[in-house]
Amino acid sequence: MIKKKRFNYYLTFQLMADTACSCALELMKVLKNYDPSMMEAHLQTMHHYENDADQRKHDVLSALAKDNRPPFEHEDIAALCNALDDVVDMVEDVSIGLHIYNIKEIKEDAQAYGKVIVKCCDAVSQLMKAIEKMEYNEKVEDCIRSVDLLEDKGDLLFADTTRKLFSSGMDPIEVIQWKSIYDRMEKACDACEEVGHLVESMSMKYV
Repeated sequence: MIKKKRFNYYLTFQLMADTACSCALELMKVLKNYDPSMMEAHLQTMHHYENDADQRKHDVLSALAKDNRPPFEHEDIAALCNALDDVVDMVEDVSIGLHIYNIKEIKEDAQAYGKVIVKCCDAVSQLMKAIEKMEYNEKVEDCIRSVDLLEDKGDLLFADTTRKLFSSGMDPIEVIQWKSIYDRMEKACDACEEVGHLVESMSMKYV
């Protein structure tokens, strides 16, 4: 009898994190070289990444439903899978905001925020590579700390950029537009932090 190959959850998590990195880099490319006329093409690319993450989430949950001996608890695998998918969704949501608010020009603060998002996603990617064996070790701890520190940097940037908006004297409509975009950027960083918190909680079970 041919033994059925087991589903590789760890590899799929790494691939989902890689998709988040690609999505963040695509966002950063647009923020650096912004052209409103190219937004529809950009959104198609972002949607491709979002579909890729959704498909991998479906693969994980489908395999999990039939797996009596997953590498760790079913609910933990499902939670981590959903959290990684959320990272891609939140990064894509920034691009959607730029489009629906018909942004004409990118602010320097938005570019700075984009760089933080890229770094957060990269830290999540490094974390997924560190959990090949779900146990709390120094490498996992360092990766989680990196995610937390970058998200803290995002928090400070969010407070600073929001204060600038409301003290700038710019048109109120533009203030509303950019406040929503910064909110979306903050949620992208928060989604990365959530992955770190989940891994920290999960790995403690297997110490």
